[in-house]
Amino acid sequence: MKRAREPEDNNGTVHGSRDRASTSSVAPKASSLRPKCPYLDTVNRTYLDFDFEKLCSVSLSNMNIYVCLVCGKFFQGRGPRTHAHTHSLHDFHHVFMNLHTARIFCLPDNYEVLDSSLDDIKRALFPSFTPAAIAQLDTNTTLVRDVHGVSYLPGFVGLNNLKSTDYVNVVLQALGHVTPLRNYFLQPSLYEAGAKNQLVLRFGEVMRKLWSQDNFKSTVSPHDFLQEVVSASGKRFAIGKPGEAVDFLSWLLHQLHVGLGGTMPMVGCKGGEGGKKKKAGRRSVVLDCFQGEIRVRTLTKARKDWTVGGRGEEEGDEDDGTGRGNGAQEEKEGEPAGEWAVSETRSPFLFLTVDIPQTPLFKDSQGGVIIPHIPLYSVLDKFNGVKVVDAVKAGVHTRKQYWITRLPQYLILSLARLTRNHFFVEKNPTIVNFPVKNLELRDYFLPEAGLPTEEGLKTMTVGELKGFVQAHGGGDAKEAVEREDLEEQARAVLNEVAGTKYDLVANVVHDSPPGQEKKEAARGEATPPGTYRVHVFNRASDQWYEIQDLHVQETLPQLITISESCVLIYEKKGVERARGCGRGH
Repeated sequence: MKRAREPEDNNGTVHGSRDRASTSSVAPKASSLRPKCPYLDTVNRTYLDFDFEKLCSVSLSNMNIYVCLVCGKFFQGRGPRTHAHTHSLHDFHHVFMNLHTARIFCLPDNYEVLDSSLDDIKRALFPSFTPAAIAQLDTNTTLVRDVHGVSYLPGFVGLNNLKSTDYVNVVLQALGHVTPLRNYFLQPSLYEAGAKNQLVLRFGEVMRKLWSQDNFKSTVSPHDFLQEVVSASGKRFAIGKPGEAVDFLSWLLHQLHVGLGGTMPMVGCKGGEGGKKKKAGRRSVVLDCFQGEIRVRTLTKARKDWTVGGRGEEEGDEDDGTGRGNGAQEEKEGEPAGEWAVSETRSPFLFLTVDIPQTPLFKDSQGGVIIPHIPLYSVLDKFNGVKVVDAVKAGVHTRKQYWITRLPQYLILSLARLTRNHFFVEKNPTIVNFPVKNLELRDYFLPEAGLPTEEGLKTMTVGELKGFVQAHGGGDAKEAVEREDLEEQARAVLNEVAGTKYDLVANVVHDSPPGQEKKEAARGEATPPGTYRVHVFNRASDQWYEIQDLHVQETLPQLITISESCVLIYEKKGVERARGCGRGH
């Protein structure tokens, strides 16, 4: 007859009848609550660091991990013959805290410690924010001190570079200053229960540590987040492997959207405006912040259907985006045979990629490289609906025109600086001058038909105002008691839908080493050398900060506009209504 399995205690230790008889005299008593502990004076907060992966320092297990509040080491379990229990006997360290529940115990006596003097340690492990505290984050100018006496401003702290992870740090810093996204992830109750992947939880932990006033250090190490990134991306983004900030940003936004329960966004069908659209997917806070819509008009013609000077074209190259490529020039010389096939689509986007003109081939009089300066508006002409982008590929001549039909609350612009081929990766050093305040996109925005103006809102009836607010996602219009309140709500909705002015909130910069514009493309490596840094804006003090890994310093807005920017994040003016504490999805 088989022997029944021995029971398992709360500490994860299996005891048989003989074991219980032989250890009854030395086994600790069952866990009980005691208000006082004689070893609280041994707690040393300067040794505590909760940023690292929660693994036992002996067994490397991640189950049931405790931290010694005396030396800061991680150990597994607290029962007899566990590593934490052994450590308490050998080193006379008696106060331990569970890293998963924040419960504090005294070992080897194994009783729980309840003392308010240890609450700051629990807040450092699990930072929390109330709605009132979140509402005051953008008005806070008070510096706080860590346990080492170093002052820091919450939200403007350095991130540790874990070997070639600077591109991850700048993306985290930039997204941490997108107000609705930040406010949402500061409240884990909104997404923890419905999270589809661990990346959402790890991202929320980093956001809370960046904005916490209870950190024991003035810097944050995104170790847990990076470990989850390596796992979720299949080592596409790995520690020690350089990457591009825009690639990681695109991947991260998609993963956060899916992890929050979102589905693929709605895509318009071809064939013009009369076609029906597919059913909209489930939204998330990511789409609420960054999703816009672009309208693309495409003209295509097969090569056999058009001739050049009485004979067919033999070779065609992609146009450089200026509308003056080979196809456009040669078609003027000869009469095209056949007609263009026209189609229109409406596609959602999370960020817009703009092309930068190539640098001049010639050098200046002293033999130096000429670095041109161009305004941002010149590269945005691609989306004015007039400029034609030509391309000839696989025997098909394609012409495209772009309009922006819906502008998001936060507009991400990616400046395409890299050129790749089989031999090297080249970075375009052209300086794109962009406005820090009042970026006007009226010339690139095609508003939907029938949208009222601010003056038109005054002539609308109460029923029409309520219908307009509800139709454009402005919440429940029944909350407005007076007509003035309803008009104010309608103006806020109109600005969100038709507003075209933006202010810069974050700027990601890639700095190349001097004289290294080109790099040979090795196998599996196609990233140019250099480092990333980010500029973020503090609304409370109207001050810009430059953050590069652990280094945080003030900077001038005049220096931001002449940097080699690769990612720009703009906030639409007048989106105070969207700066709430977030909402569930």
